[in-house]
Amino acid sequence: MSSGRDSHLDPYGQQPGLEVVHHPDLEVATPYGLVPISSLPQVQPHEYLPPHDSKEAASTAYGYTSYSDEHNASPAPYPNEDGGLEKKKKRLRWIIIGGVVAVVIIVAAVVGGVVGSRNSSGAQSSGANSPLSTGTNAGAPNDGVPAGEDSRPPVDTLEPPELIRPGSGLSVTGWRMPDGNVETYLFFQDPQDGLRYSRCDTSRRVTGNDSACWAEPVSIPASAKAGTRLAASTALWGDEYQPQIELFYVGGKTRLLGVNLNEQNTPSAAESSVNDKRLFTGLDSGLAAYWPWTIYQDSTGVLYHVRNLLDGSDWSPSDEAWDNNRINRTALVGSNLAIAPTSTNFTLQAVKAGYAVFYQDPDDRLAVSITDIESPFRPSDFHVPWPADDLPDITLPKRAPLAAFSVAREGGEDLQLVDTYVLYLDSNANINVLYTDSTSWDSSDDGASGVVWKTASPRALRSVDRDTDIACLTMATTIHSAAKQEVPLEDGSSGENRCYFQKGGRVVEVRLDRDKQDWVVTGHLPIF
Repeated sequence: MSSGRDSHLDPYGQQPGLEVVHHPDLEVATPYGLVPISSLPQVQPHEYLPPHDSKEAASTAYGYTSYSDEHNASPAPYPNEDGGLEKKKKRLRWIIIGGVVAVVIIVAAVVGGVVGSRNSSGAQSSGANSPLSTGTNAGAPNDGVPAGEDSRPPVDTLEPPELIRPGSGLSVTGWRMPDGNVETYLFFQDPQDGLRYSRCDTSRRVTGNDSACWAEPVSIPASAKAGTRLAASTALWGDEYQPQIELFYVGGKTRLLGVNLNEQNTPSAAESSVNDKRLFTGLDSGLAAYWPWTIYQDSTGVLYHVRNLLDGSDWSPSDEAWDNNRINRTALVGSNLAIAPTSTNFTLQAVKAGYAVFYQDPDDRLAVSITDIESPFRPSDFHVPWPADDLPDITLPKRAPLAAFSVAREGGEDLQLVDTYVLYLDSNANINVLYTDSTSWDSSDDGASGVVWKTASPRALRSVDRDTDIACLTMATTIHSAAKQEVPLEDGSSGENRCYFQKGGRVVEVRLDRDKQDWVVTGHLPIF
C-alpha cells in the first residue's frame, strides 16, 4: 500500500547535554526594574505551542490548495513600515523586549513543566477516579469471553495506544473473497490527524485468537480535519473492482473528500473522483456509507446522500459520476449517522428505498428514515423489512455514537428481506443494541408483518470509553463478481458481523453470536 505522511523531526525536541536549572531567587530584568521569577505568570502545560509537525504545518495531499479552516480565520498581515533611523530603533527595542520575554517563557515553562508532570503523576495514580480518565473500569474486563478461551491480558490493563487518537472516528468494511475467507478493513485517525487502516484476512486467524488476523496499520494519503468522522464502503464488480475500498472523510473547510484503495492499481491508494464534486459538510457532520451511498449533514442539520451513479444496466461503478441530493430529514446538528441496507439484493440496495439511515433527531431521540420509501419509482419487488415508523422511544446523549448493520433474514430469501441491528452509546458508557426480532414474522404477509424492535445491553459492550466511536460490518454485495455471479447479503450465521469500539484507548473487536443472541469479545486490534 502507499505510504502516508512522512514523519517530521521535532525542532523543539530535547538536546543531549543541555539542562535548565531552576533558581527560586532568580530575577528578570524588565523595563520596570528587576522582577522575581515567582511573581511572574506561570505557563501551564496546556498553553504550550503545538509542535512544528502539527496539522497546521502539514502539507495537503493530492495537490489541493492549502487553506485555513473557515471557522478559524487567519490573522491579517502586519502593515508595511517605512525605513530610517526610527525603524532601526523600533527593531532594536523589539529585539531587547523579545529577548526578555524569551527568558521569561523558558524559565516559566520549566516551572510549569515540573508542576504539570507532578499533576500528571497524581492523575495517573488516581485511576478511574480522575476526571480525565476515559470510560470506566466497572465490570469484568473480558465480559463476553468464555473462560479459558482467551489468555491475553485484559484490555483495561494494557498501556494506551499511540497510533490512534482518543475518540477517533472508526469505520469498517469488508467482503468475502473467492477462497471463502473474509477481508476486512478498519479505518481510524492517528493523533497527528493522519488516516490509517488495519486489514484482516480471516485465513490468518488462530484458534482462540481471532484478532491474530489483523496486520500492522498502514497510512493512506489524506488531508483530514482533526476529529473527522469516517465512512468506508466496498465496491465489488468483475475483475476490475475486486474489491475497491472507498473511504470518505471531512477535510479542510469541511469539504467532503474520499480516497480509494485498489490493489490492482498503481498506486493502490488514489484520490476518489467524488472530490471533483466539491461538496461541503457541517462542521461536526457525521458520515455513513454503504456502496453506492454516502450520507452526510450540512451546517443546519439537513441530511444529504451522495450516490455513485453506476454505469448502464450492468451496475458497474462509475469512475466519475456522482449524484448529490437532499434527504427530507433534519437531524441534531453534529448527529452521528449510521446506514444499513434494506434488502439482500444489490439491485434493490442501489436504488430508491435501498438503505435506512439512523440518526439523532433535534429532540435527542433515535430516529430512522428509509429514504424514498414513499416514492412512486420505488421498485415493485422491494418489500419493507421492518416497521420504520415504530422505533422505540430512545433518548440519546448529545451526539452519541451510532452504528448499524444488516443481515439476511432466515426464511426471507424470496422477498430478499433483512434483519437490522443498531448499536448506540448511553449515558453510562455502555453500548446498547436495538435489533429487529423476526421470529414472529408472518411470511404470508409483507416483510414487516410480525417484526418487532427489541433492545439489549450485552455485558461485552459495557464500560467503554465515553468518547468512543462505534463501527459495525455489513458484508459487501454485488450483482457481478469476478466469477460473474451475484453475491447477496449473508445471514448472521457466519459470525462475521463484528463491531469495533475503544476501551482504555484500544480498539476492541466483538462479534455477534446470533444463535445465542449475544455478543462475544474476540480481542483487540494491533493499533499500538
